[in-house]
Amino acid sequence: METQFQSALERLRASNRSRDEGAVAEVLKDLELTTVEAGDWPAGFFDELEELLKDPSFLSLRNSWNLLYFINNNWEQLSPHDREQLRRVLAIAFDKYGDWMGAFVTSEILGEHYADEATLAILADLGKSARLPARAAVPHGLETLARVTQQESVRGLAINQLQELQKSDSEAVRQEALISLKKLGQ
Repeated sequence: METQFQSALERLRASNRSRDEGAVAEVLKDLELTTVEAGDWPAGFFDELEELLKDPSFLSLRNSWNLLYFINNNWEQLSPHDREQLRRVLAIAFDKYGDWMGAFVTSEILGEHYADEATLAILADLGKSARLPARAAVPHGLETLARVTQQESVRGLAINQLQELQKSDSEAVRQEALISLKKLGQ
C-alpha cells in the first residue's frame, strides 16, 4: 500500500511539471480509494502533501484545490501537530490557487476545523490583504466559523468582522459579507 501512496505523490509532482490540469483530480480520486483500502496514511505522507500546498507552481494549477478536499475528507488522518501546521500553510496559500475554489475551500476548512480566535485573526488579515477574487471567499470562512464555534465571544467577533467587510473597497467582498450576515440572521 505504501508504494501506492508514493506513486500518487510522484504522479501529482509529474502533473505539476507537465501542467496536466486534469491529472490532479484523477490522481486524488485514486488516492481516496487507496486511503479507504489502506486505512492509515504512511508516515511522512502528510508532509509530502504539505510540500505540494507550499509549491506556488502546484497551487497555480486550476485543479490544485482538489488536494484540499482530499485532506478535508481524510481529516482523521492528521495528527494535532499536522493540523496546526496545515492552518499556517492554508493561510499562506489562500490566494495562490489557480482557481477561486482554492480560496473558498480553504476558508471553509479554516472556519470549520479551526473555529477559534487565532483563525479569526487569520481571516481578518486575509480580508484586508488577500488578492481578489480570493478575498471574496473570506466572508464564507467567517460565516462558517461563526456557525461552528462554541464560544459566543468568538461568534460575535466573527460577525463584527463580517460587518467590517461590508465596508470593503471591493464590491464582491461587500456582497459576500452581506450574504453571510443574512445566513447568520444578522
